[in-house]
Amino acid sequence: MAFTDLTEDDRKLYEYIRSGDFETKKWSTPSVSRALGMSEDQVYESLSNLSKHIKDNIWIYYKNGGLRVVAE
Repeated sequence: MAFTDLTEDDRKLYEYIRSGDFETKKWSTPSVSRALGMSEDQVYESLSNLSKHIKDNIWIYYKNGGLRVVAE
């Protein structure tokens, strides 16, 4: 599985994560949802797909009271 397995929403979210700084600032699904024109459920589904299909390129972890998401 690789980038070719990603949907259009998955790719859009991946690029958004890559261009953002969700390592120093907390992840906010409602903010991401508004920015990308996706529902929160779509964001969660795409985040799940990213962690499944390109698990070596995305890291999701908890730090200092918030979720952090980093994409390479």
